[in-house]
Amino acid sequence: MAEQGRPQRAGAGGRSKRESILDAAVELFLELGFDQTSMDAVAAQAGVSKTTVYAHFGDKLELFRAVIARGGASLDFDLDQTMLASVDDPQERLARIALKLLQATTAPNYLAFIRVLTVEAARRPELTETIRSLGVPHVVDLVAVALREDARQRGYALSDAEAYAGLFVRMTAAGPQMDALLDLEADRDPEHLAAYARWTTAIFLRGLSADDRPDVPDSAIHQVFPWLSRASS
Repeated sequence: MAEQGRPQRAGAGGRSKRESILDAAVELFLELGFDQTSMDAVAAQAGVSKTTVYAHFGDKLELFRAVIARGGASLDFDLDQTMLASVDDPQERLARIALKLLQATTAPNYLAFIRVLTVEAARRPELTETIRSLGVPHVVDLVAVALREDARQRGYALSDAEAYAGLFVRMTAAGPQMDALLDLEADRDPEHLAAYARWTTAIFLRGLSADDRPDVPDSAIHQVFPWLSRASS
């Protein structure tokens, strides 16, 4: 996801007003939902004036977009650190990326935002469009790099690495995320997530390198993943 400009700190030991506003917005969006969260309430929660809130964010939709972007930027940083610390084996690198993705997408705050979007998307389609406007998630780019390297090392052709990276992201995260949404009290066992990440990565790469892998038309993949259009344009 696109990252907003790094905020200037308010003081030597304090958070910037922009960060305080975003912190407040996260709490209120998760507690009240989009419609019931007002800019006045965000200002009060952040301990700033309403004028200050509007000086940083033109309206509530822009504030919501910034909240999502900041969350995405945090995941992007973790993923980049994972790539820097990764081994040369593309499969191991992909498994580590998958684990970071699973940890992020099954976290309580992430699940809470999914619930907000699920409830309000029908009445507020602009929320979904706001997320799409952030562009191709950074994780897709990183997975595509690892897939290309796996194809190079193991000698198989990969026609559209970004499209297959999108498939990998969706297929890896969807199951555990749905389990977490349906069972809020379930224990999130880190070892289980790590094993799941390695298992799904191995199966996916085995399918990619198979001689009888189906040739999926790009158009079919991009109809399912419209946000991939930038990556292959």
